[in-house]
Amino acid sequence: MFLNLLNEKEQKNFLELAAIAMKVNGTVKASEEAVFNTYKMEMGIDGYVVQNKELKELVTAFQASNKKVKRAIIIELAGVLDADEEIDSNEESWIMKLGNDWGFRDSEIRKMVRWTQDFNDLLAEGYEYINK
Repeated sequence: MFLNLLNEKEQKNFLELAAIAMKVNGTVKASEEAVFNTYKMEMGIDGYVVQNKELKELVTAFQASNKKVKRAIIIELAGVLDADEEIDSNEESWIMKLGNDWGFRDSEIRKMVRWTQDFNDLLAEGYEYINK
């Protein structure tokens, strides 16, 4: 949805972060894989192969990115974490730490995550109406 704000290097690093996010709670669910693949298609890099970069390296790589890009990344990562309609405590801690590392306040991170969850709920409701 907001991935068009990222340059090519940021897009690839975002996918690396998304791959890490999917594994935070120990299992990668089909719904998370589906969101991940949608992101690859949205950015036009569906052939990208994850390089398994370290989280610390990725956090540092995005330090030079502007706040708008970092906000977009947190919102999109929340979409991966919420793909199974639940963000568990490990996932919440992970995204909170990431946001803090980038200089965001806890309240701002929670607001972005909550917005993503609300958006996903509205989207699901729209599909329910359409598919009646």
